[in-house]
Amino acid sequence: MDFRISLAGLMVGFLIGLTGMGGGSLLAPIMILLFRVPPLWAVTSDVTYSAITKGFGTIIHARQRQIDFRAALWLACGSVPAILVSVLLVQYIRAHYGHLINTILLHAIGYTLVLVAVLLLARPYLLRYAERRARERKKAAIEAGQSEGSEEAAGRPSWYRRVLLILAGAFVGFLVGLTSVGSGTLIIVTLAFLYPELGPKKLVGTDIFQAFLLLLAGMVGYLSSGSINWEIVGLLLLGSLPGVYIGSKLSKFIPDQVLNPVLAIVLAVSGLKLI
Repeated sequence: MDFRISLAGLMVGFLIGLTGMGGGSLLAPIMILLFRVPPLWAVTSDVTYSAITKGFGTIIHARQRQIDFRAALWLACGSVPAILVSVLLVQYIRAHYGHLINTILLHAIGYTLVLVAVLLLARPYLLRYAERRARERKKAAIEAGQSEGSEEAAGRPSWYRRVLLILAGAFVGFLVGLTSVGSGTLIIVTLAFLYPELGPKKLVGTDIFQAFLLLLAGMVGYLSSGSINWEIVGLLLLGSLPGVYIGSKLSKFIPDQVLNPVLAIVLAVSGLKLI
Protein backbone atom coordinates (compact mmCIF):
# COMPACT_ATOMS: atom_id res chain seq x y z
CA MET A 1 0.00 0.00 0.00
CA ASP A 2 1.44 3.35 -1.08
CA PHE A 3 0.46 5.85 1.59
CA ARG A 4 1.86 8.66 -0.55
CA ILE A 5 -1.51 8.40 -2.32
CA SER A 6 -3.16 9.26 1.02
CA LEU A 7 -0.93 12.33 1.27
CA ALA A 8 -2.06 13.32 -2.23
CA GLY A 9 -5.67 12.77 -1.10
CA LEU A 10 -4.99 14.99 1.93
CA MET A 11 -3.73 17.79 -0.32
CA VAL A 12 -6.62 17.47 -2.78
CA GLY A 13 -9.19 17.24 0.03
CA PHE A 14 -7.67 20.35 1.56
CA LEU A 15 -8.08 22.20 -1.74
CA ILE A 16 -11.67 21.00 -2.12
CA GLY A 17 -12.48 22.23 1.39
CA LEU A 18 -10.70 25.51 0.71
CA THR A 19 -12.15 26.35 -2.70
CA GLY A 20 -15.32 24.25 -2.95
CA MET A 21 -14.31 22.90 -6.36
CA GLY A 22 -11.40 22.39 -8.73
CA GLY A 23 -9.28 20.35 -6.35
CA GLY A 24 -10.84 17.09 -7.50
CA SER A 25 -9.56 17.74 -11.00
CA LEU A 26 -6.02 17.33 -9.67
CA LEU A 27 -6.47 13.71 -8.62
CA ALA A 28 -6.20 12.05 -12.01
CA PRO A 29 -3.09 14.01 -13.14
CA ILE A 30 -1.41 13.52 -9.74
CA MET A 31 -1.94 9.76 -9.87
CA ILE A 32 -0.75 9.56 -13.49
CA LEU A 33 2.20 11.97 -13.37
CA LEU A 34 3.53 11.36 -9.84
CA PHE A 35 2.55 7.79 -9.00
CA ARG A 36 2.57 6.30 -12.51
CA VAL A 37 -0.91 4.87 -12.03
CA PRO A 38 -2.33 3.65 -15.38
CA PRO A 39 -4.80 6.23 -16.75
CA LEU A 40 -7.70 3.76 -16.67
CA TRP A 41 -7.21 3.10 -12.94
CA ALA A 42 -6.73 6.82 -12.31
CA VAL A 43 -10.05 7.63 -14.00
CA THR A 44 -12.07 4.85 -12.35
CA SER A 45 -10.60 5.51 -8.90
CA ASP A 46 -11.25 9.25 -9.25
CA VAL A 47 -14.86 8.68 -10.34
CA THR A 48 -15.50 6.37 -7.38
CA TYR A 49 -13.76 8.62 -4.86
CA SER A 50 -15.59 11.70 -6.15
CA ALA A 51 -18.98 9.95 -6.07
CA ILE A 52 -18.49 9.20 -2.37
CA THR A 53 -17.34 12.72 -1.46
CA LYS A 54 -20.09 14.38 -3.54
CA GLY A 55 -22.59 12.16 -1.72
CA PHE A 56 -21.51 13.65 1.61
CA GLY A 57 -21.69 17.13 0.09
CA THR A 58 -25.21 16.45 -1.18
CA ILE A 59 -26.40 15.54 2.32
CA ILE A 60 -25.03 18.80 3.72
CA HIS A 61 -26.57 20.99 1.00
CA ALA A 62 -29.90 19.14 1.12
CA ARG A 63 -30.16 19.82 4.86
CA GLN A 64 -29.52 23.50 4.16
CA ARG A 65 -32.15 23.47 1.36
CA GLN A 66 -29.59 24.65 -1.18
CA ILE A 67 -30.52 22.24 -4.01
CA ASP A 68 -32.92 22.82 -6.88
CA PHE A 69 -33.85 19.20 -7.56
CA ARG A 70 -35.78 20.05 -10.74
CA ALA A 71 -32.75 21.60 -12.49
CA ALA A 72 -30.45 18.82 -11.25
CA LEU A 73 -32.76 16.10 -12.55
CA TRP A 74 -33.06 17.73 -15.98
CA LEU A 75 -29.26 17.80 -16.17
CA ALA A 76 -29.11 14.19 -15.01
CA CYS A 77 -31.46 13.19 -17.85
CA GLY A 78 -28.54 13.93 -20.15
CA SER A 79 -25.50 13.27 -17.97
CA VAL A 80 -26.39 9.85 -16.55
CA PRO A 81 -27.02 8.10 -19.91
CA ALA A 82 -24.01 9.89 -21.42
CA ILE A 83 -21.57 8.75 -18.73
CA LEU A 84 -22.81 5.17 -19.13
CA VAL A 85 -22.20 5.44 -22.89
CA SER A 86 -18.65 6.72 -22.30
CA VAL A 87 -17.99 3.94 -19.77
CA LEU A 88 -19.11 1.37 -22.35
CA LEU A 89 -16.90 3.06 -24.95
CA VAL A 90 -13.88 2.88 -22.64
CA GLN A 91 -14.53 -0.80 -21.97
CA TYR A 92 -14.96 -1.50 -25.70
CA ILE A 93 -11.67 0.21 -26.57
CA ARG A 94 -9.98 -1.59 -23.68
CA ALA A 95 -11.23 -4.95 -24.90
CA HIS A 96 -10.50 -4.50 -28.61
CA TYR A 97 -7.70 -1.92 -28.73
CA GLY A 98 -6.04 -2.35 -25.36
CA HIS A 99 -2.76 -0.77 -26.49
CA LEU A 100 -4.56 2.51 -27.33
CA ILE A 101 -6.73 2.99 -24.24
CA ASN A 102 -4.15 4.74 -22.04
CA THR A 103 -3.04 7.07 -24.84
CA ILE A 104 -6.64 8.08 -25.60
CA LEU A 105 -7.43 8.70 -21.93
CA LEU A 106 -4.23 10.72 -21.41
CA HIS A 107 -5.08 13.12 -24.23
CA ALA A 108 -8.74 13.37 -23.18
CA ILE A 109 -7.74 14.21 -19.59
CA GLY A 110 -5.19 16.76 -20.79
CA TYR A 111 -7.58 18.74 -23.00
CA THR A 112 -10.35 18.62 -20.37
CA LEU A 113 -7.99 19.94 -17.68
CA VAL A 114 -7.11 22.94 -19.83
CA LEU A 115 -10.83 23.64 -20.38
CA VAL A 116 -11.54 23.32 -16.65
CA ALA A 117 -8.65 25.70 -15.86
CA VAL A 118 -10.17 28.39 -18.09
CA LEU A 119 -13.65 27.94 -16.58
CA LEU A 120 -12.24 27.96 -13.04
CA LEU A 121 -10.92 31.48 -13.66
CA ALA A 122 -14.38 32.49 -14.92
CA ARG A 123 -16.24 30.96 -11.95
CA PRO A 124 -16.21 34.02 -9.61
CA TYR A 125 -17.56 36.26 -12.40
CA LEU A 126 -20.29 33.74 -13.21
CA LEU A 127 -21.40 33.51 -9.59
CA ARG A 128 -21.53 37.30 -9.29
CA TYR A 129 -23.56 37.40 -12.51
CA ALA A 130 -25.96 34.80 -11.08
CA GLU A 131 -26.28 36.71 -7.81
CA ARG A 132 -27.08 39.96 -9.67
CA ARG A 133 -29.66 38.23 -11.87
CA ALA A 134 -31.27 36.62 -8.80
CA ARG A 135 -31.64 40.04 -7.13
CA GLU A 136 -33.10 41.56 -10.29
CA ARG A 137 -35.61 38.73 -10.71
CA LYS A 138 -36.66 38.94 -7.06
CA LYS A 139 -37.14 42.73 -7.33
CA ALA A 140 -39.19 42.31 -10.53
CA ALA A 141 -41.36 39.66 -8.85
CA ILE A 142 -42.06 41.96 -5.89
CA GLU A 143 -42.96 44.85 -8.21
CA ALA A 144 -45.30 42.57 -10.17
CA GLY A 145 -46.99 41.44 -6.95
CA GLN A 146 -45.89 37.80 -7.30
CA SER A 147 -44.94 35.65 -4.34
CA GLU A 148 -41.31 34.56 -4.20
CA GLY A 149 -42.25 30.91 -4.60
CA SER A 150 -44.55 31.40 -7.57
CA GLU A 151 -43.81 29.87 -10.93
CA GLU A 152 -43.07 33.26 -12.49
CA ALA A 153 -40.75 34.31 -9.67
CA ALA A 154 -39.01 30.95 -9.60
CA GLY A 155 -38.07 31.32 -13.24
CA ARG A 156 -38.75 27.70 -14.09
CA PRO A 157 -37.11 26.74 -17.36
CA SER A 158 -39.14 26.70 -20.53
CA TRP A 159 -38.91 23.70 -22.84
CA TYR A 160 -35.84 24.98 -24.70
CA ARG A 161 -33.97 25.60 -21.45
CA ARG A 162 -34.79 22.04 -20.43
CA VAL A 163 -33.42 20.80 -23.75
CA LEU A 164 -30.24 22.85 -23.21
CA LEU A 165 -29.87 21.44 -19.69
CA ILE A 166 -30.16 17.89 -21.04
CA LEU A 167 -27.66 18.56 -23.85
CA ALA A 168 -25.19 20.23 -21.51
CA GLY A 169 -25.54 17.35 -19.06
CA ALA A 170 -24.90 14.85 -21.85
CA PHE A 171 -21.74 16.68 -22.97
CA VAL A 172 -20.35 16.86 -19.43
CA GLY A 173 -21.39 13.30 -18.60
CA PHE A 174 -19.55 11.92 -21.62
CA LEU A 175 -16.39 13.89 -20.76
CA VAL A 176 -16.47 12.82 -17.10
CA GLY A 177 -16.85 9.17 -18.06
CA LEU A 178 -13.69 9.42 -20.17
CA THR A 179 -11.61 11.64 -17.89
CA SER A 180 -13.23 11.86 -14.40
CA VAL A 181 -12.58 15.63 -14.70
CA GLY A 182 -15.03 18.54 -14.73
CA SER A 183 -18.19 17.18 -13.08
CA GLY A 184 -18.47 20.36 -11.00
CA THR A 185 -16.74 23.12 -12.94
CA LEU A 186 -18.40 22.44 -16.30
CA ILE A 187 -21.91 22.07 -14.91
CA ILE A 188 -21.86 25.21 -12.77
CA VAL A 189 -21.13 27.27 -15.88
CA THR A 190 -24.26 25.85 -17.55
CA LEU A 191 -26.39 26.48 -14.46
CA ALA A 192 -25.11 30.05 -14.07
CA PHE A 193 -26.23 30.93 -17.61
CA LEU A 194 -29.47 28.95 -17.80
CA TYR A 195 -30.59 29.20 -14.17
CA PRO A 196 -29.19 32.48 -12.76
CA GLU A 197 -32.26 32.98 -10.57
CA LEU A 198 -31.00 30.27 -8.21
CA GLY A 199 -28.29 32.47 -6.70
CA PRO A 200 -24.73 31.34 -5.84
CA LYS A 201 -25.52 29.05 -2.87
CA LYS A 202 -28.22 27.10 -4.70
CA LEU A 203 -26.05 26.95 -7.82
CA VAL A 204 -23.29 25.23 -5.87
CA GLY A 205 -25.68 22.87 -4.05
CA THR A 206 -27.49 21.91 -7.27
CA ASP A 207 -24.15 21.40 -9.00
CA ILE A 208 -22.92 19.06 -6.25
CA PHE A 209 -26.13 16.99 -6.26
CA GLN A 210 -26.09 16.65 -10.06
CA ALA A 211 -22.41 15.68 -9.94
CA PHE A 212 -23.26 13.02 -7.35
CA LEU A 213 -25.92 11.48 -9.63
CA LEU A 214 -23.53 11.60 -12.58
CA LEU A 215 -20.54 10.11 -10.73
CA LEU A 216 -22.67 7.47 -9.02
CA ALA A 217 -23.81 6.25 -12.44
CA GLY A 218 -20.19 6.20 -13.62
CA MET A 219 -19.10 4.30 -10.53
CA VAL A 220 -21.81 1.67 -11.08
CA GLY A 221 -20.76 1.36 -14.72
CA TYR A 222 -17.09 0.86 -13.89
CA LEU A 223 -17.97 -1.37 -10.93
CA SER A 224 -19.83 -3.77 -13.22
CA SER A 225 -16.76 -3.99 -15.45
CA GLY A 226 -14.35 -4.66 -12.57
CA SER A 227 -12.16 -1.66 -13.46
CA ILE A 228 -12.06 0.00 -10.01
CA ASN A 229 -8.96 -0.31 -7.84
CA TRP A 230 -10.47 -0.20 -4.35
CA GLU A 231 -7.08 0.02 -2.64
CA ILE A 232 -6.41 3.35 -4.37
CA VAL A 233 -9.93 4.60 -3.55
CA GLY A 234 -9.46 3.70 0.14
CA LEU A 235 -6.07 5.41 0.33
CA LEU A 236 -7.50 8.56 -1.28
CA LEU A 237 -10.42 8.69 1.17
CA LEU A 238 -8.08 8.09 4.11
CA GLY A 239 -6.27 11.32 3.31
CA SER A 240 -8.99 13.43 1.75
CA LEU A 241 -11.65 13.31 4.47
CA PRO A 242 -9.48 15.07 7.09
CA GLY A 243 -8.17 17.31 4.31
CA VAL A 244 -11.68 18.51 3.43
CA TYR A 245 -12.36 19.23 7.11
CA ILE A 246 -9.15 21.24 7.59
CA GLY A 247 -9.63 23.14 4.32
CA SER A 248 -13.23 24.01 5.21
CA LYS A 249 -12.12 25.44 8.55
CA LEU A 250 -9.40 27.57 6.94
CA SER A 251 -11.40 28.68 3.88
CA LYS A 252 -12.62 31.88 5.54
CA PHE A 253 -9.05 33.11 5.93
CA ILE A 254 -7.90 32.67 2.29
CA PRO A 255 -9.81 34.52 -0.46
CA ASP A 256 -10.85 32.79 -3.69
CA GLN A 257 -9.21 35.62 -5.65
CA VAL A 258 -5.85 34.19 -4.59
CA LEU A 259 -6.58 30.47 -4.83
CA ASN A 260 -8.53 30.20 -8.08
CA PRO A 261 -5.80 31.60 -10.39
CA VAL A 262 -3.13 29.41 -8.75
CA LEU A 263 -5.29 26.31 -9.04
CA ALA A 264 -6.18 27.14 -12.65
CA ILE A 265 -2.48 27.45 -13.56
CA VAL A 266 -1.70 24.10 -11.94
CA LEU A 267 -4.55 22.42 -13.83
CA ALA A 268 -3.53 24.01 -17.13
CA VAL A 269 0.13 22.93 -16.73
CA SER A 270 -0.94 19.40 -15.75
CA GLY A 271 -3.23 19.23 -18.78
CA LEU A 272 -0.54 20.39 -21.17
CA LYS A 273 1.89 17.78 -19.78
CA LEU A 274 -0.65 15.04 -20.52
CA ILE A 275 -1.48 16.15 -24.08
